[in-house]
Amino acid sequence: MAAGTIYESTVPWNPKRPDTVIISCVDGRWRAQIQEFTVNYLKADLHADFLAVPGGIEPLTLFDLVPKDFNFFRRRLESLVEAHGTKRIVAIAHQDCSWYKQRKVFSFTIDLRERQIADLKKVAARLRETLPDITVETYFARLEGQDPERVVFEPV
Repeated sequence: MAAGTIYESTVPWNPKRPDTVIISCVDGRWRAQIQEFTVNYLKADLHADFLAVPGGIEPLTLFDLVPKDFNFFRRRLESLVEAHGTKRIVAIAHQDCSWYKQRKVFSFTIDLRERQIADLKKVAARLRETLPDITVETYFARLEGQDPERVVFEPV
């Protein structure tokens, strides 16, 4: 190792640009299962691009309400698509999302699952319209069973 180097990865460098972008929430409780799902079931490359922000695709629903948040996320996604030649976008929402729990309209709270699924559908339709050459897939991750609970994925 070179002087001053504190760690050297054992994973070899892969210069190939990923053709898939995974959009997900940052919640680390779901990260391992999302990665396993995208690699093992969806057959996305292990080094697929990963866009993660609290709430996952939620910023892409804000084009009318909070254009600054929408444009921030949109510009980064469009940049990846252009620079990497993206062919596939996979958006995954998950149960018990803190970001969605915080969203309230006056004193009313929302049905999280219903809202997240509606947002996934809305964003998928918009992406398919603006990026017609790219495959868009959406999924909802939830807990099932007990002792231990397992994460299951459903297509939206």
